[in-house]
Formats: sequence, C-alpha cells, structure tokens
Amino acid sequence: MQYKLDLNPKSKDENIIYANEPWLIDKTLLDFDICPEFDENEDNIRIFVPLDLNKETILRRLDKLIYHYGEVSEDNEYEFSTDVDLLVAQIEIYDQVWCKRHNLDQGMHSSEALELVKAFVSRLEEIPDACAERFPFETIDMLKEEYF
Repeated sequence: MQYKLDLNPKSKDENIIYANEPWLIDKTLLDFDICPEFDENEDNIRIFVPLDLNKETILRRLDKLIYHYGEVSEDNEYEFSTDVDLLVAQIEIYDQVWCKRHNLDQGMHSSEALELVKAFVSRLEEIPDACAERFPFETIDMLKEEYF
C-alpha cells in the first residue's frame, strides 16, 4: 500500500517525515472505507504526533501486543488483528521510505524491511493459538506472500 508521505518537509529537522494517515494514531478511523483528508472545519486543529519507525520499535510494539493479548482466541482475534495491522502499516511506511531514500524500483522491498518482516513473522508464528480462526494465520500468509 502506498501512503501519503512528505519526504521533504519544510522543517528544521530534515529527518522528519510527515504522514497524512490519521488512522495510524486513531484506529477507530479504520472503520471507514476512505481515510479522511484534512478536515476544513473551523474547529479542527491538525497536530503532528511523532512516530518513530525502526526495526526495534516496531518489534517492541508487537511484543507488547502479544504480551497484552496473550493467546489468540475467538474473543480477541479481531482486536488483536486490528492492532497488528497498524504495525504492518508501519512496516510498509518504513519500507516505502527506505525504498525512496535508496531509489529502489517500485514494487521492490528494501533489505531493511525484509529483515524486519522476517523477525515480525517469526514472532507472529510463536503466538499461542487458542482456537482462533483467522488471525494470525492470514497476516502471516499475507506478509510471506508480499515480502518473501
């Protein structure tokens, strides 16, 4: 998936990238078919929240989710899956930025993202399964198909 990224922000810190993807912060926005654009309402205030994306932070976030949810069951697989999908989006943004910075052809993945996805999938495969029907199996299959 391609994300709305500003790789050349007008900022004093050239390492900052702005992502116009509000659902990365507020997962309730995932319920909409289209991610909302900037709200022109008079009372709307756009705030940019820092989100560090690197291998260690993404894997740490996954470990926290696994600890929080424990075993995957029918009772928690939707919430678990939704939270992990946000991390998958972070991986995709991480990969998109690496590809842009190293001028990789569209459709290719960076070696950094491939390394991250291998570790991510490995952790997903270790999640105890208490009779979940879809998650994490579909996520694992999707990541393997896309990145391996």
